[in-house]
Amino acid sequence: MRLHQKSISEDLELDMSPMIDMVFLLLIFFIVASQVIDEKPTVAIPTAAYGKVPPDTTGRLMISVSKDEKFFIQSDTTPRTIEEVQDMIEMEIYADPDLRVLIRADSETKYKTNEQITLACAAVGAQDLIYSVFEE
Repeated sequence: MRLHQKSISEDLELDMSPMIDMVFLLLIFFIVASQVIDEKPTVAIPTAAYGKVPPDTTGRLMISVSKDEKFFIQSDTTPRTIEEVQDMIEMEIYADPDLRVLIRADSETKYKTNEQITLACAAVGAQDLIYSVFEE
């Protein structure tokens, strides 16, 4: 008497619904995370006729300066004093001596305020500074 053997391919069935659920969960996570990361303090960036937009601004310490002379570090919405900004730059310079700084100053910011942030960077040894502008 011979028993009928089932082939292996007939028994295997792969349920795709858990994989589809995981893909949708990951998609939702990355969409929400990317929106949180991109939030920056609102600053009206000026335009410049001869301004050059750098191809890569990643890895730079971003300092935003509002028109009412408030300083913001990275995407933090808490206003800082110039002394706090200088201390933060000093800590970052200690961690990375080749620190690069991106300054996003409002188009209505006074020169005196821009000079303060430049002098604060110079006082702690930050040498690679760029001001954010739009090309005309």
